[in-house]
Amino acid sequence: MPQFLPFRALRPTKKKVAKFSAKTSDFKNPEEVLAEMNSHPESYYYVTKQHLLSKAKKSVEYFFELGADFIEKQSESEILIRDKVPCFYVYRQIDHRSKRTFTGIIGLVDVHDLETNTIKKHELTKVVREEYLYKQLHGTGVLGEPVLLGHQSSQAIDQIISKVSTTEPEYDFKTIDEKEHIVWLVNNSFDLELIQERFMEIPAFYIADGHHRCASTMRNYALNPEPINRYFMVFLLDENQFHIESFHRILNGINPEDMLHLREKISQAFDVEDYMPGELFKPERHSQFGVLTRELSLKLVLKKEPKTHNPEAHLDVSILESKFFKPIMDIVHPRTDHRLSYISSLEDFTHTKAMLDSGEIDMIISNFPISFDEVKQVADADKSMPPKSTYIEPKLRGGMIIQKY
Repeated sequence: MPQFLPFRALRPTKKKVAKFSAKTSDFKNPEEVLAEMNSHPESYYYVTKQHLLSKAKKSVEYFFELGADFIEKQSESEILIRDKVPCFYVYRQIDHRSKRTFTGIIGLVDVHDLETNTIKKHELTKVVREEYLYKQLHGTGVLGEPVLLGHQSSQAIDQIISKVSTTEPEYDFKTIDEKEHIVWLVNNSFDLELIQERFMEIPAFYIADGHHRCASTMRNYALNPEPINRYFMVFLLDENQFHIESFHRILNGINPEDMLHLREKISQAFDVEDYMPGELFKPERHSQFGVLTRELSLKLVLKKEPKTHNPEAHLDVSILESKFFKPIMDIVHPRTDHRLSYISSLEDFTHTKAMLDSGEIDMIISNFPISFDEVKQVADADKSMPPKSTYIEPKLRGGMIIQKY
C-alpha cells in the first residue's frame, strides 16, 4: 500500500495567496507569463520563470538559483510562512465557468512507491524534460505544484473531507480564470492519523498529471539520497472526480503527395463521411474521429476493432497511430516527429482554424476522450499511452502549497 504523509508546507499568507500563486499550465505562450510577472512582482513565476526576464545567455541553473533567492526573500519578508506542525491540506477547486468542483487532499508520498509500482504511471517521460525539472527542483529547493494522483472511491475518505470542509478555511480566493480555491488545514493528531490509516486501505494510486515531476523527484533522490528528498507533494483525488478531455492532433509540413487521394487511403481502415465544410467533427463515442484540412472535412468511423489483450491498443489515440499516422502520413515516431503537435480540445478553436486557413498547419484530427478506467487498465498492465492522450482537470496552481526541500 502506498504511504501518504502530512508535512510542514511553505505557503503564502492569506493576504498574499491570490497574488503569489500562479497557474502553471494553460498559458498560451511565454509572453502571457511575462505579462503576468510584470503585473505581479510577488508571483510564484519568479521562482520558475526567471529566464523570461533576461536576454542574457545564462544556464538554467543560474536562473533557478535566482528562484531560490526569491523564495528566501519572500520568507524573510513573511510573505511566505512555514507551518509549525505537519499538516494535510484539504483543497477544493470550484470552476465557476464549467460548474465543476474538485475536492481532495494534499500531502506527501514516497519515491519508493513509484519504484515498486504502487504509484502507477501510464506515460513515458522525455529525458530532456525530466532533467530540466530535476534542475528546477534541485536549484530552487522547492516543489510548488503537487502531482495529481487518483485513488479509488472511499466513503471513509469522503466522510473525513466532508467533516473538515465544514470548518473555517485557511484560504478562500478567486482568480481571473473564474476559479475559486479553498484550503483547509488538518493538523490535529487524531485526524492526521485517521487520514493516513484510511489511505493505507487504498491498494494503489494512479498518476493523472505530472509524470515528469514524478521522474524528476526520483532523480533528485537518486542523486541526493537524504531522507528529506525521499518524499514529494501530491494532490490525491477520487478518480470519479476527474474531468478528462482529449487533445486534437495538429499536422504540418505534410508532403503534398501524402494529401493526394487522402480519402481513398483513409477508407481502407475507416468508414468515411463528409462533414460540414470548414468544421471539425467532434466524436460522440469511441472509434470516431474528425479530420479537417483546407479542402476536406470528414467524419471517420473505425471499420474493425483491434483484436488484442493489450489495453493500450484499444485506445483511440493508439488507433490513430496504427491506422492513420504510420501507414498514411508516414509518422513512425509520434513522440519525436516535428510535424505533429497538440492542442487541448477545450482550447479556443478560432486561432487553430485560422492557422489552418493560412497554411501554417495542414490538418486537424479529433478523437473521443479516454476514460480514467482506461488509464488504470493501461497502468495496471504496465503499459504506456501515446503522448498527449488525456487532458485532465483540475489544473492546479503553483505556489499555493509548497514543499520545501
